[in-house]
Order: sequence, then C-alpha cells, then structure tokens
Amino acid sequence: MATGHGAGQEAAPDWRSGALGELHALLAATVPVDALLDAIVRRAATLAGPDASAAITVRLGGQATVVAASDERAATCDRAEQAAGDGPCLEAARVERLITVPDVAADPRWREWREATLAAGFGSAAALPARAEDGIQLDLAINLYRAGTGEWHEDVLAGVGRFADDAGRAVAVAARAEEQARVNADLKQAMAARAVIDQALGVVMAQNRCGPEEAFAILRRASQNRNAKMRDVAAEIVTRISGTEPHSPHEFRDRPGR
Repeated sequence: MATGHGAGQEAAPDWRSGALGELHALLAATVPVDALLDAIVRRAATLAGPDASAAITVRLGGQATVVAASDERAATCDRAEQAAGDGPCLEAARVERLITVPDVAADPRWREWREATLAAGFGSAAALPARAEDGIQLDLAINLYRAGTGEWHEDVLAGVGRFADDAGRAVAVAARAEEQARVNADLKQAMAARAVIDQALGVVMAQNRCGPEEAFAILRRASQNRNAKMRDVAAEIVTRISGTEPHSPHEFRDRPGR
C-alpha cells in the first residue's frame, strides 16, 4: 500500500464515528439509494483531504450502474470511465482490491479515462472497492482524485477503504428496503384492484341475476373486447352505478414505526 503523502492528506482521527453516524442517520430516515450515494461520495471526498474529489460507482444485482460524484470534475471522469467500460473504479470493483494511480499522465492504462482525468485537472487518483454482506450482490468502488501527483497517504487510503466497506453495507440495506417498498406497493395495488373487481362483480351479479363465476366471465369478456384492464372496466361499472369512484375497503396500512 502507498506510504507517501501529500499536503492535507491526513485523515481525521474521529472519521469513523462521524461517517458511521451519518450513514446510520440516513438509513433511519429511509432516504432513496441515490440520495445515500450522494452523501457517501461527499463524505469520501472530505475524508480524502481538502483538495480531493470523489466519485462512486455501484453495480447491484446485475442492475444498471449508478454514479454519484462530489463535484462536476469528478463526475466527468467517472462518465468517461463508464462510457469506455473500463477504468480504475470499475477495475477495483471487479477485482476487489485497491488500485492507485500516483501519476495519471504517466500511467498507460485506461486511455479514455486518463485523458478525461487530465483534462479535468487531476494528477493522481485511487480506487477503493467495498464489500457488502448478507447475500447482496453488490460491486461498489470509490474513486478519489486530487490535483497533485505522488503516492496517497496510507492512513487516507485505509480510512476511506474502511468507510467504503461501511458504505457498501449501507447501500445494500437501502437497496433492499427500496425493493421491499416496491413489493409492498405492488401488493397494495393488487389488493385495491381485487377490491374494485369484487365490487363490480356484485353489480354484474345483481344486473344479470347470475352467480359469481358467470359474472366474472362477463367482466372478463368485456375487458377483452375493449382491450382494457379488468380493473379499469370494473371501476367504470362501479362508478356508473354509484356515481363515485370505487375505493378499497381493505386498504393496506403500514405498521407504526415502519
């Protein structure tokens, strides 16, 4: 690991308590994953030093890559890396190890990223991978940038590396919560649709003096003939009879504290 250091590259002694406190607060507030990434990348830049910038790349469960950056210069570098499909951040996430670039101009790897990084005014960079647990398929890495060249101080890399691991676990938790929220929303929508259909079936049964199976067949034929969702056809029937839009009498409600 790098042993040299530049001015302003010492990590604050209490970095972990403050960084972890911020992550815990964000998770408790159930912020979206993109907002969490923005907070993570700003904290990473702060930990790396007053003249540092940072960018973060996440691959979660094979889904599309999400990118956040502490400033537009770092964002430009990260976009070039994403467009090329290769660079230190993607490489660090792929091989799960630290990658340092003490002198961007002298490093022959990743031409597209190198040109964008030099154009942005950065002379050196480092990429630190994160490791998530609990069965979450997550590749996360943080790119650090600074104007000067030379090795990064080992305390900075160690501190940001530990923070990257904490951040990876936080992103995994937030992503799982978002997925659960989507599942809950789908369940609520399904229950609401079922309730509307049940109300419409009652109307069809009364109008046609038939049983529930025949009423369902009538409703299904109407849906197919009109090329419309059964819920929409059912809602029109209920609205036409009652004069008001249908509602679900058994609406899902979140438990207190969730």
